[in-house]
Amino acid sequence: MVVGAKVVDAQTGATISTGRAIARYLGYFVSLIGLCVGYLWVGFDPKKQGWHDHIAGTVVVRKRPTVVFEQA
Repeated sequence: MVVGAKVVDAQTGATISTGRAIARYLGYFVSLIGLCVGYLWVGFDPKKQGWHDHIAGTVVVRKRPTVVFEQA
């Protein structure tokens, strides 16, 4: 929330379901195996997905900032 990131479905771009969120959370433990290689994978993956994202079929995207203009 601080950096404006959102986790969405990798194929449709829709908000993820509860089941997919649980799968992504459990995928964090798989990513920890072997000195956190699953997290380091983000640096080499073209879509910047870690192992937990590949497992759950998700991707992290930035939300577009909302700009509010004040009228004088």
